[in-house]
Amino acid sequence: MTSGRQREVSMPRLSDGLAITAACIFIFLAAYRIELPGLYMNELDFVNAAQGAPDNTMIYMRLGPVPLLVFPYIGALKAWIYTPIFRLFGVSALTIRLPVILIAAVTLLIFYQLMRAKLGAIWAAVAVWIMAVDPANLFPSRLDWGPTVLMHFFQAAILALWFSYRDKPELWKPALIFVCFGLGFFDKFNFIWLVSAFAIGICLCYPDSLKNLWVSLPRFARWIAVILVLIAVGATLYLVLPLLLHFHPTIRARATGFQVKWDGLLQTLSGVAVARLIFGNSNGMILFAPFWLIVTDCSLALACLFFPMLDAEARENRKNGFFCLLIGLLIFLQIIITPQAGGPHHYSMIFPLPLLGFAFLARSLYTQLAWKNLRRLAALLLGVAAVFVFAVNVHNTTVYLSHFRTNSHYNPRWSPEIYSLSDYISEHGFEAKSVICVDWGLHNQLHALAPKKLRRRMHDYWPAFKELENRNREKQTATLHYFFPVGKSFVVTFAASKETFPETRRNFLASVASDPALKSRLVKEFWFGGEKIYELYEVVRWPHAT
Repeated sequence: MTSGRQREVSMPRLSDGLAITAACIFIFLAAYRIELPGLYMNELDFVNAAQGAPDNTMIYMRLGPVPLLVFPYIGALKAWIYTPIFRLFGVSALTIRLPVILIAAVTLLIFYQLMRAKLGAIWAAVAVWIMAVDPANLFPSRLDWGPTVLMHFFQAAILALWFSYRDKPELWKPALIFVCFGLGFFDKFNFIWLVSAFAIGICLCYPDSLKNLWVSLPRFARWIAVILVLIAVGATLYLVLPLLLHFHPTIRARATGFQVKWDGLLQTLSGVAVARLIFGNSNGMILFAPFWLIVTDCSLALACLFFPMLDAEARENRKNGFFCLLIGLLIFLQIIITPQAGGPHHYSMIFPLPLLGFAFLARSLYTQLAWKNLRRLAALLLGVAAVFVFAVNVHNTTVYLSHFRTNSHYNPRWSPEIYSLSDYISEHGFEAKSVICVDWGLHNQLHALAPKKLRRRMHDYWPAFKELENRNREKQTATLHYFFPVGKSFVVTFAASKETFPETRRNFLASVASDPALKSRLVKEFWFGGEKIYELYEVVRWPHAT
C-alpha cells in the first residue's frame, strides 16, 4: 500500500523533472550558435519600435508617441516586451533571439501542464520531449520572423485554459481566453485563423460547456459578453477585410492551390521548409514523418468513431482529440483560401495540433482496452510510434544544426556577413550624409545594429529604385536629387545574382552612371564562404554640380 502511494507521488515529480529537462534541452538546441544564420529583415521588424521609434522605420501606426502597429497586420506587442531588454542590454543577435527562445520554452511547459492534467504524467512527458526536439518548433522559435513565438504562447494558454475550464468551470478562465484572443490578434492579425477555428470547434465539440457557461452568467454579464463579441467581430472585419482585398506580399504573390499548400504544410512540420529557405537545400532531412502522423491521426479518429466508449475519461479524451484535429483542419482551410498566405510562418500555427490529436485519441483508445495483453500490445505500438517520431525529429534537428558547423552557403538575406557589413557601416557611416539601402532585405538589420545617432542617416529606398526605370527622365533626376544631396552618400546593395529584386541594383547603377552630377565608386565588397554577398558604393554630388 505504501509503495503504491510512493509511486503515485514520485511519478508526477519525475515527469515534472523530465518536462523541465526537455525545456532546457530545447533552449540549448535553439540557442546553439545563436548568431547564425545572420539576422533577417523581417526578424527585426519590431526593433525600431522597441527602441522608442525615434524615426518611422517599420512604424505603420502610432498612438501619440507610442508605436501601435509595425506593419498593416502586425502589432507592436513584441516591441513593447523588448523595450526594457534593449534598454538594459542593447541590440544584438543574442538579445533579439534569446528572449523568444525562452518564451517558446515556457510555451512547452504550458503544453506539458495541459497534457499532464488530461492524459497523465507519462503521456505528457513523452509528448513534451517530442515537441522539444521538433524542428517545426525549434527553427521558427529561434528566428521568429513570422512572428510565431507569441502566437504559440497564446495558443497554448487558450487550450490550457479551455481544458481546465472543462474540468473545473470558473468564469475567469473564459475571460482570460478572450484576453488571449485579443493579444494574439494584436500580435499578428492572422491569429484570427485560430480564433475562428477555436470558436467553431467548441460549438461543435463542446455545446454542453457553452450552454452551461451562458446559463452561469448573470444577465448583465451576458449583455456585456454579447457587446464585446460584436465589437471584436466588427473591429476584426474592419482591420482584416482591407488587407485581404488590397494587400499583397512584399516578395512575391503566394502560390495557391491545395496541393501546393499541402506540400508547404508538410515541409514546415518536418523542418524542411525553413532549412531550404535559409540554406537553399534540405539534404539529409526526412520529410515523410508529418504525413504519416496525420494519416495515423485520421486512422485513430475513425477507430474512435466506431469503437464503443464506455469510460467517461475515454469519451472526454476522444472529444479533445477531435477538437484538436478540427482546429488544425480549419486553420489549414483558412490558409488555403487566403491568397497572401503560404509561408512556413503561416503553416506553423498548425503545430502541435496533429501531435496533440494523436495523444488524446491514442489515450482514449488505450483506456478502453480491457484485456491486459491487448493493453501491453497497444503500449508497445504507441511506444514504437513515439520513439520513431522522436528519432526523426532528432535527426532533422541534427542535420539542420550541422549546417552551422559545415555549411558556408546561406541565402543572401540570411547571410552571417551582415555582421561585418554592419560593423563597417557603424565605423564609417558618419563619414557620409546618408546610408541608403537600394534592395529589400538590408535596412532593418543595419538600422537596428547601428549607433543611435547614425540611424537618422539611414534610409530604405528599395521601392523607389525598383520602379525608377519606369519614370521619365525628369522624375528620375528629381528622385536622385532627393536621395543624393550635396556631399557623400553610402549605398548598400546585394552583389550581382544575390539581389532580392535584380532591378533595384540595375536601376541604381544605371541612373548614377547617366547623371553627370554624380560620381560613384565601389568602396568595399563583402564576401562569405567564397561568395560575394554585399557591395558598398560611395556616391558624391559636388556643390558646383547642383
